[in-house]
Amino acid sequence: MKTDMNTILQSQVWDLEAVTFNDKPVLQSNLRQLEQICRHYGFTKFLTEAKGQAKLAKTAKKLGIYSVGPSLAPFSLGGDVDVCTSATPACKQSCVVYYGGNPAYLSGKQRAMLKRKQMLVDNPALFLAVLYRYVQLRADWCIRKGMMLVVRLNISSDIIYEQVQCSMFNGYMQTSFSNLIASLVSKTRADIADDVPIVPYDYTKHFDRHQDVNYHKVYSVTDHDTAKAETAVSNGMPLAVVFDTPRGKPLPTEYTIGKFTLPVYDGDEHDYLPEHGRKPHIIGLRFKHQATHNKAKRDAMLSKHTLSGFVKMAG
Repeated sequence: MKTDMNTILQSQVWDLEAVTFNDKPVLQSNLRQLEQICRHYGFTKFLTEAKGQAKLAKTAKKLGIYSVGPSLAPFSLGGDVDVCTSATPACKQSCVVYYGGNPAYLSGKQRAMLKRKQMLVDNPALFLAVLYRYVQLRADWCIRKGMMLVVRLNISSDIIYEQVQCSMFNGYMQTSFSNLIASLVSKTRADIADDVPIVPYDYTKHFDRHQDVNYHKVYSVTDHDTAKAETAVSNGMPLAVVFDTPRGKPLPTEYTIGKFTLPVYDGDEHDYLPEHGRKPHIIGLRFKHQATHNKAKRDAMLSKHTLSGFVKMAG
């Protein structure tokens, strides 16, 4: 039986200041000491960053915003703990973060994602403290560089961080982990339009989550159940829709799901979802084929996912 990681993370209040590694408080660690923790768990880099990931790099180039976030092995890969409990079969087969990218580096990337997930499963308090400290140091770096920092908390997972409670300042403050991260990235805000919030953000397949002023979420439509999409929009979340539009071709300008006809923004241009605002809309994405698939396999996969509702026909 699979265990929901959200159930584990919501089972207690996590005192981040009490977390230590080799008798050293994690929230006082420098980068070298954080890297030692990562190597202890069998990987070297904790964060995926704009300088090493194509989609996040687009955000830096187009908007001048530096993006970081943890990439974990998705759903229940690597054990019995599920970090994507609402993922559909089609979503699992086409996880572009886990299965996509250069085949020459794929096995190494997947191994690191599995190791990071194992760290979360083995020691949730340590994982949260390390993530917080890495973001804190990255925020300091961005301030020195005159850049803005944003965090995508789930690059390849679907953890409900607004319901993960943490304590700070010897227990005098208790708030969600997403609020803690939001407080860090807000310090890097520079000269940018007031209607573009600098907050953590995520795609999610939990349609019943609610929008949060400090944590921007977009519901990923992955099936034919329009009631889920309608609930997500009613809860303040925009929608993410994968279209059969080929690479380099324009997406539709609007699309109808259930009772909503919404404008479509091109989500392949950059990754920063809050930039499109809070009014109901769709983040359009083109279906990404796996690099190892030939044309016949690609056509078959596209047809299969169109039938399942994971991919929508643009025409």
